Amino acid sequence: MDTFEIQRKVFTRAAVLLLLSVLLLIAIIPGIFLDTSPHSLPKQAAFGTLVVMLIHLLIFLGFLYGIRFTKRRRKINKEIYIVSGVVLFLLGFVIMDGSFSFLDQVLYVSIGIFLCVVCDFGAALVLVSALFLLRKKKKHQVNE
Repeated sequence: MDTFEIQRKVFTRAAVLLLLSVLLLIAIIPGIFLDTSPHSLPKQAAFGTLVVMLIHLLIFLGFLYGIRFTKRRRKINKEIYIVSGVVLFLLGFVIMDGSFSFLDQVLYVSIGIFLCVVCDFGAALVLVSALFLLRKKKKHQVNE
């Protein structure tokens, strides 16, 4: 199996993690409206969750388009995947705050957001580490 096929499989797995993150965000939206604390703003929290879900979907669609488009060229644009990995990492830190804010009232929303953060960190780690590991593998193949 050549390096291109390995990279494509890794990026497909990262896209699956993003899709799982989107599904988790869809599952927690009804629970956001169950928060009855005195200073809660469920409409604004649901809107923020929808914005985060839209960002995840855009990155997911970009992955799918990139994976499909790179089949023809047999070349993967590594910079885009590194930038998307860093964006997912930062987005995970941003939505982690939401995980802690629902901890007292609606526990499954907090757990769902935390699992979404774990999926984001996992996808970012898979993307960035795969690019660096495959680059080292390619250098070893050239040296041999």
